[in-house]
Amino acid sequence: MDFPKSADDEERISVLHSLGLLDSGADDNFDRVTRLCRRIFDVKIATISFVDEQRQWFKSVEGLDVCETDRDVAFCNYTILADDIFEVPDATADPQFSSNPLVTGAPFIRYYAGAPIRFDGKRLGALCLIDLTAHEPLDQQQRSVLRDLADIVEREIKVQRLLRESMPLLAAIIQPE
Repeated sequence: MDFPKSADDEERISVLHSLGLLDSGADDNFDRVTRLCRRIFDVKIATISFVDEQRQWFKSVEGLDVCETDRDVAFCNYTILADDIFEVPDATADPQFSSNPLVTGAPFIRYYAGAPIRFDGKRLGALCLIDLTAHEPLDQQQRSVLRDLADIVEREIKVQRLLRESMPLLAAIIQPE
């Protein structure tokens, strides 16, 4: 199926793969953020997703028992094209999404909001809020909170990368001669 792509999609995917996030294990720091999202925004599902060539993969997911979906049905695919939060208050009433299999079938998405997750200027994925009922659009304060939580995810990615890059140096320093 066709889906929109950014002009720098190949470069974006290359950055994503270089971070080693895809198909990696569970992470308490990311899971904390998705749990907070569910509580703060009172939604059924919250995810941290990363979008590669053909799929969106969930680094953290609360409220849903899947670890990935095809990219061609991923709402997050539109979030990574946006400069700011992408929101669909009622997917069943939105011509772009009303026939999406995730709307017409399980999990029966009605509401979606996603904040882009960036690294080195590339939008790699999204912090997503999903519900099974329609919602009013987020107000400015809610949008600010969602952006702040996405910023926490971005900083955690940077910290993990710095730790991974510094491990050989630390090992060399600690290694007895």
